[in-house]
Amino acid sequence: MRRELKHLWASLVGLSPNMRLLLVGAALLGLGNGIVGTFFNVYLKQAGLGEAFLGRLNSLGTIGSLALAIPAGLLVARLGSRMSLVLSCALIGVMSALQAGLPVPALLIVLQIGISASNMLYGATFNPEMMRNTTPQERQTVFSLAFTVSTFAMVVASALGGLLPHAFALLGASPLAGLRLTLLTGSALVLASILAFRKLHDGQPVRAAAETEQPGQDEPPVDPSWKRLALRYALVNVIIGFGAGMSIPYLNLYFTDRFHASTVVVGSLFAMSNVVLSIGALLAPWLVRRIGQMRTIAGTVGASLVFLLVMAFTDSLPVAAVAFWMRAGLMMCSTPITDKFCLELVPPERRSVAHNAFQMAWTGAWAVSTAIGGWLIQTSGFRLPMILTACAYGLYVAVFVASFRSHPAMRRTPAAAPAAIPVQAE
Repeated sequence: MRRELKHLWASLVGLSPNMRLLLVGAALLGLGNGIVGTFFNVYLKQAGLGEAFLGRLNSLGTIGSLALAIPAGLLVARLGSRMSLVLSCALIGVMSALQAGLPVPALLIVLQIGISASNMLYGATFNPEMMRNTTPQERQTVFSLAFTVSTFAMVVASALGGLLPHAFALLGASPLAGLRLTLLTGSALVLASILAFRKLHDGQPVRAAAETEQPGQDEPPVDPSWKRLALRYALVNVIIGFGAGMSIPYLNLYFTDRFHASTVVVGSLFAMSNVVLSIGALLAPWLVRRIGQMRTIAGTVGASLVFLLVMAFTDSLPVAAVAFWMRAGLMMCSTPITDKFCLELVPPERRSVAHNAFQMAWTGAWAVSTAIGGWLIQTSGFRLPMILTACAYGLYVAVFVASFRSHPAMRRTPAAAPAAIPVQAE
């Protein structure tokens, strides 16, 4: 473990200026979005808008993101990475602030679609920009770091966001005004991420002075049949997105309905889950170096579905809680690996569009299965949807292994670099 910590520290020290700016910006954006996400629905309920409207708002936001995903990916090529990140964060921050200040139903829907489209623009830029600013040898560690930074920012946002309404109440704000000020604080943090992203260098990435290896060197050649492979990856995204939507969005209800857990208990369970997510993401490079990328993905996702089945059949809250944490940590071990791998499948100039196309496949399947899962839970309880999710995860592993086990990127296992050499995003 000490060796792994030294390896991680060497990775942090050796990050390029661009990568440091990307991580700082991602952390600020995660803090802001975490605060807004925690209290937005509560604020709208307090403002007199019911659950039916909230459902329509979220649904239309998802539809908007699907419709604008490909245009957002194409826009990156015109604007460049720096301007795309600045513009997307500026739009998210401003529109989130407008939603907090003007809770008018029609305007909320328009702004939600705009926020979803801006998130698509951000997603189409951030991961490809990490690819551009890293070498193949350091890439896995950096993607894990980026995922961990975003997850940890959400943990901090949950804690900070919970304190802000009380702090504003002590200053004399009403409950509604306190929630509005909390959302505006989150929006301000999103806008603060612009300060980091605007300092990025477009074109040739700027590296640390001691580093000699440049990003982009020794890039593995893209398979000539990359379009067919990209379609296969879209298919596996449909499979895992459909499975996730069946039960994962309802895990908070699972604990409250089956075990009658209080909101405090549920909040603690999910906070601990985010900590486990961070640990799982940090373990990914270690596992990849020891057993390879394919075995890491197949092993962790396969093990996670076992714990999901435990959750489906147990009647013990402690057992369900441990299984919940283990499932989350194991699933997240594979996320930074697949985030990197899907962009290695396509040529560099197609990565922004490909990223959003893959996201569309996942989100579209998730949107369909969420409705099915909600109906199944209402009519038969949580067991059947969880079993169906586990089956979908098993199918995902089988199709993923069959499709990509021979791909050069999957056969390549990065070696741990010595500490003297800098090593490098449901």
